[in-house]
Parts: sequence; structure tokens; C-alpha cells
Amino acid sequence: MEGDQPATHKLAIFGISGRTGRELAKVASLKGWEVRGFVRPTSRVEGGIGNCQIVRGNFEELDRVIETIADSAAVCCMIGPAPNRSCPMEWLARTFARWQYEAARDREGQERIVELSSLEWTIVKPPRVTDSPPQDRVQASSLLRIGLLSKISRADLAAFIFDEAQTGRFVRQRIFVKG
Repeated sequence: MEGDQPATHKLAIFGISGRTGRELAKVASLKGWEVRGFVRPTSRVEGGIGNCQIVRGNFEELDRVIETIADSAAVCCMIGPAPNRSCPMEWLARTFARWQYEAARDREGQERIVELSSLEWTIVKPPRVTDSPPQDRVQASSLLRIGLLSKISRADLAAFIFDEAQTGRFVRQRIFVKG
């Protein structure tokens, strides 16, 4: 209908106060998407995050979580690291799991809930994330090996995640990425 505004795409980001969450918000905003970010009450959102709407709360506050994702075309969780590792990386992960048992078990449980849901989800598993300039060459596969020296720039990771949110190339898959 003439005069109607085009539908605005909305992206919800959990972990928007972190460096990768901020980078994803920047990518989405530059592409014309509205961004709503969820932060813990104690998170500092220094200098704001562009024109993003910020929702403060704890994950146990269902009304705040629902407020964050309402009317969103995609939801991204930018919290925490992940596997498909070389032997040295596997050793580091097992050591972490022994030292931080509850945190490791919590991450696995969260991923299991997502995988068993009826949602169109993609779990992106990056290696070490750097602040280096984008290389614009991301390798992505469910079988990609992540080694001790594997890395990806924060800008490339954010661009990949945003592209996946738009295209859905890897729906219902765990995808390992590296630069």
C-alpha cells in the first residue's frame, strides 16, 4: 500500500554490552535493523550502544527476556566460548570444566534446550576472538576443526552472525567458524 513504511527488521542481542555484542549491534544498525539488547542489571553500558534499546534484567526474569525478544526477526546470544577443538584446546576445555563445573554444565544445558526446541536456531562456535581488522574470509562448517592457533576477528564474527540471521544457511546446526 502506498505511503506505508516497510517493515523494520528487529534483532535482539543477549550480551550486547560485550565487545562482540557491540560489534553485532553496529553491523545490524548499519544494515538498517532495529536492535534491542539485554544486559544484566550490573552491566555497564558505557557511552550507550548507538541507537539500541537496552533492557536490563536477569535471565530468571521472564518478563524482561520476553520484552527483549518481542517482535524480533532474530535473537542472538553473545555470551561465552565454545568447542570442536584440537587436542590442546580439548585439554584446556576439560581443565576449565573441572575448575568451573557449574558454568560448563550450564552452557551445555542451554545449548541442549535450544537444540530440542522448535525454533530455527544456529549455534555459532568461534575460536579465539581478536580485535584485528576484518579479513572478510570466514570458514564455516559443522565439521571445521578449531585448533590452538585458530582465531577470528570480532568484526568478521559479527558480520557472519548477522548474515546467518538474515539468510539461515545453517539452520538447526552447530557451526564452527574461524578466520
